[in-house]
This record gives sequence, C-alpha cells and structure tokens, in this order.
Amino acid sequence: MFQSASIQNISPLRLSFTGSLRVIRRAIPEFQRQINNEIDINIYYSWVISEILDLEIPLPQHRSNPRVLKKARSKFKSKKRSDRNNSTPRQKLSFKIYAKGKLNTYRTIQ
Repeated sequence: MFQSASIQNISPLRLSFTGSLRVIRRAIPEFQRQINNEIDINIYYSWVISEILDLEIPLPQHRSNPRVLKKARSKFKSKKRSDRNNSTPRQKLSFKIYAKGKLNTYRTIQ
C-alpha cells in the first residue's frame, strides 16, 4: 500500500485496506505460478500496485448541516444503574399451612 501510494504521491491512509487485502489474496496464487515459470515477476508486481491504486477512497464531502442528536424515545427518564435495588422494601409473606391429622385435628406446619 505504501509503495502504491508513494507512486501517486498520496497518503497510504487514502487507500482501502480491506480492498488491498483482497487484491493481494487474489494475486498470491498467480505470483506462485509465475515464480515456477521464471517469467519476469515485475509485470505482476506492477499489476498489483495498479489494482491497489484503483481502490483510492474519495475525500469526505463537507456537510451542509451539522449532525443532529438523536431524540429520546420516551418522555420518562431511563433507569440508571444506581436505581437498582433501591426500591421500597418488600414485606415478607407470612401464612400458616394447616394439615389435617388422623383424628381430624389440625396442626400448623411452618
């Protein structure tokens, strides 16, 4: 990326990294085939550099309007972490279970 950017006198940050990665991944098998054929590899190297140069990211356009803050979804405030477990204490349930005995007597089970 740096070598292709230096040819055009642009910043390497203006070239797409993921696009360059795709070009290089496509070119690796071709490079391996050409090394075995003993053909001048500079032809394929210049092809890779020109492919990477085609991936130049355009300059950002100036905005006519500034970004707008997102509106809240509800008119009620959302709960914060500090609001958890600070509710009113709950009253413990108290009740008795009666079991019927053999002689029709009731006893309390707790």
